[in-house]
Amino acid sequence: MLKDTPCSMKVFDVLRQMNAVRQIEAADLMIGQHNFTLMFARAIRAATPHSQLVAAKKMTGAAASTPPGQQIARMERELAALQTQVKSVEETYGIDNLHLTVARGYVAKLLANTRITRWLSYHRQEYLGEFQKIAEIEAIGPQPEAPEA
Repeated sequence: MLKDTPCSMKVFDVLRQMNAVRQIEAADLMIGQHNFTLMFARAIRAATPHSQLVAAKKMTGAAASTPPGQQIARMERELAALQTQVKSVEETYGIDNLHLTVARGYVAKLLANTRITRWLSYHRQEYLGEFQKIAEIEAIGPQPEAPEA
């Protein structure tokens, strides 16, 4: 599953510490999150129940220290909640983006009408400024932040 991804060999070493079913689940998680880092693989291993880990040889150093059961359970809950949020955002992103694009186009078309622009400038100056900002938006989505001076 991960053959066409930019995984390091150390990630596969971490995955080998899990049984086959958990390896597939972990690979699905990594693909779903587009995160193929060693830290993410270690987090998945830390959240893996002992029953799904391969009986490992004596580990030493940092690999030997595993978080207590309560921390693992909390990490599992947080990961499940995060995955639910990501799926929810993925499902609604396209529709929301379409609605925002149509709304931006509509506002730009309204501002092209001089009578509407004149009325707004006379009666609702604060709205006119905000509508002009909306109409000038080139792309809807995250914008790169300007470098600090």
